[in-house]
Amino acid sequence: MTEKVGLRVALIDDHPAILRAVMGEISAAFSVAEVCRAQHVDEVLATPGPYEVVVLDVQLGDDSDPADNVRRLADKGWPVLLYTQEANPRLVARCFRAGAKGIVGKSHELADLLEAVGLIADGQPYLSGEWASVLRSDAAVIPSLAPREAEALRMYASGLPMKSVARRMGISPETVKDYLMRVRRRYDEVGRPAATKTELYVRAMEDGLVNPPTGIS
Repeated sequence: MTEKVGLRVALIDDHPAILRAVMGEISAAFSVAEVCRAQHVDEVLATPGPYEVVVLDVQLGDDSDPADNVRRLADKGWPVLLYTQEANPRLVARCFRAGAKGIVGKSHELADLLEAVGLIADGQPYLSGEWASVLRSDAAVIPSLAPREAEALRMYASGLPMKSVARRMGISPETVKDYLMRVRRRYDEVGRPAATKTELYVRAMEDGLVNPPTGIS
């Protein structure tokens, strides 16, 4: 592993014990010049940065959309490494489409996490053979939704009426309707029909845009 001098790292996880443990491992393995530990993405975005690596838990406790979290960090030019227990290939595929540079499972060895941090800090992606195979499989097929389309789908599938979605997004109900029509078309193009509101909800749940009902994993 190439030694990193002055590595600037941000860690985002809503479990304080994990934050402390991961930071300890990274600090022991690299020369860390700056670190930001946070439980939510907004806390990191409020800092000046920049960061060579942002280690991000996929599912945070604030119900934020994982792919949107990745996109917002990537838009700052900060490479994102997913560190997660998440096993939903479609959700992970959305995160990679949003700009994630790598993924390490929390069940993996800490050596894997450190290797990934080093590679991403060097400007290289990190993807284990296991995850590469999963993301190439049919289980990871997702439509290419624009951010506003995904936002409309998320709120509508969560149970909000179209007028409420429009009000929250600051657009007209007709525009929301147009977004949802495009969403349905894009799902149909990848062979996952979403003609009804129930089917839209199922697709949104499959892709990690909304949480499944309590008691369903």
